[in-house]
Amino acid sequence: MSAYSQNVTIKGQVVDPENIPLIGVNVVVKGTTTGVITDLDGNFSLSGKKGYTLVFSYIGMVSQEVIFKGNPLHIVMQDDTKSLGEIVVVGYGTMKRKDVTGSVAHIGKEVMETKVATNIVDFLTGSIAGVNISPSSGAAGGGSIEVRGPASLKASTAPLIVLDGVVFYGNLADINPNDIESMDVLKDASSTAIYGAKGSAGVIMITTKRGNTNKPIINISANIGTVQAQFVPKLATPEQYIQRRSDYWKTIDYFLPSSQMHGTGYYDNPNNLSEGVTQEQWANYDASFSGDYVETWMTRLGFDPLEIENYKAGRIVNWQDLVYQTGLRQDYNASVSGKSSNTNYYMSLGYTNNEGFQVGDQFRAVRARVNLDTDITKWLKVGLNAQFANKGTDEISVDASAANVMSPFGSVYEEDGSIKVRPWNDNRVTNPLLARSVDDKYYRTQNLTSTVFGKLTLPYGISFQTNFNVRYGWIKDYYFTSDENPGVVAGGESTRRDYSDYEWSVDNMLKWNHTFGDIHNLDATFVYTAEKYQSWESTGNNEGFQPNGALSYHGIQAGINPVVNSNDEVQTGNGLLARLNYSLMDRYLLTASVRRDGFSAFGQNNPYGVFSAFAAGWRISEEKFMKKLNFVDNLKLRLSWGQNGNRDIGRYAAFSRLTITNAIEDGVNIKAVYPSSLANNDLKWETTSAFNVGLDFGLLNNRLSGVVDVYHNKTTNLLMDRSMPAITGYGSVAANLGQINNKGIELTLTSVNINIPKKVSWSTSLIYSANRNTIKHLYGNMVEALDENGNVIGQREDDDVQNGWYIGHGIYDILDYKWIGIWQLGEEQEADKYGKQPGDPKLLDVNGDGVINTDDKVWLGSSTPLYRMSLRSDLRLFNCVDFSFVLRGEFDYLGIDNLARNEDNRYFATSNSVWTEYWTPWNPSNEYARLGADSSNPTVNIYKKRNYVKMQNISLAYTFPQKLVRKLMINNLKLSFNVDNAFVLSKWRTSDPTTKGVTPRIWTFGVNMTL
Repeated sequence: MSAYSQNVTIKGQVVDPENIPLIGVNVVVKGTTTGVITDLDGNFSLSGKKGYTLVFSYIGMVSQEVIFKGNPLHIVMQDDTKSLGEIVVVGYGTMKRKDVTGSVAHIGKEVMETKVATNIVDFLTGSIAGVNISPSSGAAGGGSIEVRGPASLKASTAPLIVLDGVVFYGNLADINPNDIESMDVLKDASSTAIYGAKGSAGVIMITTKRGNTNKPIINISANIGTVQAQFVPKLATPEQYIQRRSDYWKTIDYFLPSSQMHGTGYYDNPNNLSEGVTQEQWANYDASFSGDYVETWMTRLGFDPLEIENYKAGRIVNWQDLVYQTGLRQDYNASVSGKSSNTNYYMSLGYTNNEGFQVGDQFRAVRARVNLDTDITKWLKVGLNAQFANKGTDEISVDASAANVMSPFGSVYEEDGSIKVRPWNDNRVTNPLLARSVDDKYYRTQNLTSTVFGKLTLPYGISFQTNFNVRYGWIKDYYFTSDENPGVVAGGESTRRDYSDYEWSVDNMLKWNHTFGDIHNLDATFVYTAEKYQSWESTGNNEGFQPNGALSYHGIQAGINPVVNSNDEVQTGNGLLARLNYSLMDRYLLTASVRRDGFSAFGQNNPYGVFSAFAAGWRISEEKFMKKLNFVDNLKLRLSWGQNGNRDIGRYAAFSRLTITNAIEDGVNIKAVYPSSLANNDLKWETTSAFNVGLDFGLLNNRLSGVVDVYHNKTTNLLMDRSMPAITGYGSVAANLGQINNKGIELTLTSVNINIPKKVSWSTSLIYSANRNTIKHLYGNMVEALDENGNVIGQREDDDVQNGWYIGHGIYDILDYKWIGIWQLGEEQEADKYGKQPGDPKLLDVNGDGVINTDDKVWLGSSTPLYRMSLRSDLRLFNCVDFSFVLRGEFDYLGIDNLARNEDNRYFATSNSVWTEYWTPWNPSNEYARLGADSSNPTVNIYKKRNYVKMQNISLAYTFPQKLVRKLMINNLKLSFNVDNAFVLSKWRTSDPTTKGVTPRIWTFGVNMTL
């Protein structure tokens, strides 16, 4: 016993699985503040006694506890990989993966470290089953998020964001992606019900980084890259532009009465006339022939004299070269983190300056974060999580869409070098560079978000924590429109918008965790939360600045027509939550929760809503009868049911609002007030009731693992605007009506294909999700139901045709006319019945009555993907080379591609347009209409499959061996190369099928160094 009481020097070395010494490993005597870190050779030395337990921890490695029994220690630390012990964030706390009963998906460093992101939305794309992203193509990145399909017709369907345990209402662009440690997505109602009236659209839990070791860790990263536009619309070449103009007039001429037709070759190039027509004959078609053949020819085609002059001089403008660019992307970040026995800290500063592929599109941001927590005593812990973001730009984007209609024979500038407003004197279109050249802009937004918390650790497994969260936001949005823009009054117009908002919330959490008899575990959580939001907005507009607009938005008082507006808003809310997690023998799991929410936006008769949830889990693999199946490592069945709500309808939807207007009384202009909306004291939450069945499994020593979820959601009391009779004086009133059902299946399958230690490891993850939504009820208005012969056979609930909502069909199901081709020569009489002529689009006459009307509409499909898939592959070679890619696709949905209509509103007679083939009498087509075709009465829409497979991201990285960099005091050095949106495979040719527009291809080179 005396030997164990004597202090000795404990020595040892810590290495990785390749026997390479690890620098900076945290070595602590368990239960004390005594600790050291390993040196350059992985060695450590500290004073202690035999029998002491040493704790070894290191970033990316599994922590180990070793009892010191003497002799130098040789510690081999293992890489931290996913396991049943993985911690996931579930709201107001964390749980081990094995204990989760709801549908919760987790992404960590396997995604974060291989993706260069500007916005945290970029991490989610193709990473989680059931999470659908509509990406943004702008320099700021990001996009909209939807979890498990649309569950509302009017209210927001964006998921709730929870940042470090606190509800976050700021902009996602305020969060630096480099600060993110992990993200957890709560998808089923039993998981989201703890957030009550805010959780029906799903919850995304974001956890930021914290310190991990005693040794301060300094991380520096730099990413530099370029962005290029892909799927740029193909415009007509100068030769095609002229030929299309000629064919346009020739086609019109073809259908004129013979007495009105022009002579043969009238619209042809005089230097390339058809056989039998001489230039002299051609010239004599016009009595006013000027003697200039080219000028006469182009005048016949409707070209402006400026176009003719530029054509003859060989001056051609490629407008797309002026509006699209190769943009530069820069992202720099630095952080320092660490922890002692009492304090944990993480601080970061990041700067992003990204140009988009469109000239003038820019995203600039400076983002900073501080995470700090410390143990004041054994029973009191306090902390701070704070971030600040400053974003904005003075750049004005060019009008890329206007470039598609620009004549290649126009002029960009006047002779004096100023911008030419009308590039070829067409009053219908303006120069796409005009606004960028003459207007003035200032846009800044700042956000400060902070959470201060204190946690008391009490006896008997009880703890109490209070979080106080506050957010301040400021926006300056100033814009000056120069009078060089058409239609702007002399002196110009200016707008100044100043906006600020402020919100606070308090969460008080009482928790109790206790184990009875070694087999019963109870984890109870009780929460009271309160919140308030308030905003102030002032807008000033003026125009006709005198003596001129030189002061831009700086001298808004100098105009002749000042208009001042303000809009201040406020909302409050509170909630009570009780949740119980129970575990029996670590095998049978039960979760139950109930939450009562109050929100100021709802009617006085329904200010509160109650939302409950239940879930059960059965770890089948822990049963004795399963132990014989050696190939089964994990098998868990999950069942859940719950309710949650949606309150995102606007702060004053339930109230009668007053509008100020101008009135004249006794010849004097006065201000009048009138009620512009009708109150609804009974307005309440949308409620989503959801049922989920899930199965988690791991087979063959977890070489194959996965998650399967099947769900059915029912949303009732939809928040909608109900039309009011005109006699009431109100157009509509906010009301609870209708029902939407969502059902679907999600599959995540992960396999370890090759695992040869120190040489090759290769894993893949396959994600599949399918969702169907159905409108079950709308307004409850009943109409007569008719059979095919028009006989009344009963009643049915009426549809909302105006909004395209039909009972029994999905929100995005398409009911429209079916395009079946082009009317051809020889079908003149049949086409005339429908008011068409050869070359016009042909629609299906379903009932064959010779009239195309709403009776001929058919169900064509859906405008949203019915199922989605993604494949992720991660390959690691010799512990230094990492190669990964994400391939994703969306299938079985339609989009409108009306280019083939070649309709008359594309102005083929005066301007340019995206290039498409077209029908002519001498070169007919059944796929493309004639130039200037009649595509109205009724409107023709051409639907095509948008199915695609996209290489979302490719990443190649090289990590220098530690034995090469450790002598330079560098803990880790990695070089990486990323490509985003590398390619798309699709029959949808006219644009990127994911956005139906131009999208970026991004190349990024990165350096990441840890000291």
